[in-house]
Amino acid sequence: MPPVSRKEVSVAVSHLMPNIIRGVSLDFFVRRGVTQTQFLVLLAVHSYQRCSMGTLARNLRVRMPTATGIIDRLVRDRFVHRAPCSEDRRQVFVELTPKGKDFIRQFQGVIRDRWEDVLKSLSPKELEAFFGVITKLRQQLQPNA
Repeated sequence: MPPVSRKEVSVAVSHLMPNIIRGVSLDFFVRRGVTQTQFLVLLAVHSYQRCSMGTLARNLRVRMPTATGIIDRLVRDRFVHRAPCSEDRRQVFVELTPKGKDFIRQFQGVIRDRWEDVLKSLSPKELEAFFGVITKLRQQLQPNA
């Protein structure tokens, strides 16, 4: 059997993700008053921990007024807060509030439960191998990797 290519693995992962997300009820977001766009922004802010509005807009590939509008709503709903940069007052940073961090924790819990259910089909040896791969990928995806 020929070795599996990166493309084959990436296609398999891309097909797997919708099935994992399918386990997350839209009700999860509706009950918390979070739109899909706001959810993606919350994930981005969470991944940066603290980021400038400019960085957020660039990495989400939206214009600054669009990013500002989304952040305005998330500030209003107390998911994030703005903090001026101490060195340059014109620059504004965005961070998750305790409510925003709790939202991310709850979402991670739903995803964790979904993965636990999916991983039941793996043997202990397969589970160990999968854990090794996931750990390596997670390290590679760290912001300062």
